[in-house]
Amino acid sequence: MPTITKIEIIDLNIPFNHPFKIALAVMNSAHNIIVRVHDSDGLIGVGEGVPSRFVTGEDADNGFESAKLYAQLLIGKNPLEIDSRLRELEQYMLKNPAIRCAYDLALYDLLAKHAELPLYALLGGTKQVLYSNRTIGIDSPDKMAKTAKQHVDNGVKALKVKVGTGRNEDLARIRAIREAVGSGIPMRLDANQAWDEINAINILTTLAEYEIEVCEQPLPYWNIEGLKRVRERSPIAIMADESIFDTHDAFRLASLGAVDYFNIKLAKSAGIHGALKINAIGEAAGIKCMLGGMSESLIGVSAGAHLVCACPNISLHDLDSPFHFAEEPSIGGVDFQPNGTVTLSDAHGHGADVRPEWMEKSKIIVIGD
Repeated sequence: MPTITKIEIIDLNIPFNHPFKIALAVMNSAHNIIVRVHDSDGLIGVGEGVPSRFVTGEDADNGFESAKLYAQLLIGKNPLEIDSRLRELEQYMLKNPAIRCAYDLALYDLLAKHAELPLYALLGGTKQVLYSNRTIGIDSPDKMAKTAKQHVDNGVKALKVKVGTGRNEDLARIRAIREAVGSGIPMRLDANQAWDEINAINILTTLAEYEIEVCEQPLPYWNIEGLKRVRERSPIAIMADESIFDTHDAFRLASLGAVDYFNIKLAKSAGIHGALKINAIGEAAGIKCMLGGMSESLIGVSAGAHLVCACPNISLHDLDSPFHFAEEPSIGGVDFQPNGTVTLSDAHGHGADVRPEWMEKSKIIVIGD
């Protein structure tokens, strides 16, 4: 059986093409951790984690150090025993879901390469073309409407709209966007925890006429009972994002009947292994899922797209993070067009890797041979 011989840990600092504002923060770049897991058969699995101080409680610096500790734990072990390897990482150090995600994706990529299968086939899925929404950050109503119109004119089939700076401003943004794009284009709102219960119910009731498909995380992450109350009174479906990281969160939300959707993000679920379990709970409870993103390159996005092809219950796709980058640091993987169309390849694994020139200019450490 193969053993893990070497692990490369790469700190990618990826500038955005323009500042991206949400209710929680303004982002100018992504600081992602890549791991490349080498085995004794000469194969390499590649994974990506997106540490976020205001979502996962990680940042690039402590994430890089965590990745080093995890690497030392894995060297010399069988990479194909995924459940055992990931359980070891979980038990070794509390939390760190984004960095565990990087290792999870690398191990699944490696397993698929050993099986000589694309990752979607390894997971039991069927190759298909996916349609991601395009995301619009917080700005003035006019600017957001202009961006929305450009997306729709380019063929985008759904929009995700960031809100959360105030009732009147949020209402003005949504009205302007709907007037610009016309009817028939679903809008998915994301308040990123910015509202309280009263404002959430008031705003969502007012916005019901604007063809809003779902509202994501209207309340602070801890207020699960409040999500249930908002869901009971809202004419618009409610989705959990920052309230759901793992299976325990999924079970609590499903048991309470608190939401209509789960937003599964690989950086929150610690990768594919956890995402599959969350989706299974959602499917059993009649809760649809969305595969969301943080600020992944095409490495993380490709892995997520393969997962979607194996999980019909993941019915909404929010995979457009690479379009925020001034330059894409990865190569291979899915073909993602500006209109939101995502096409998978038949390469073994998820098919993506770091561009050599980015490896040369990024902070990197090698553990093992």
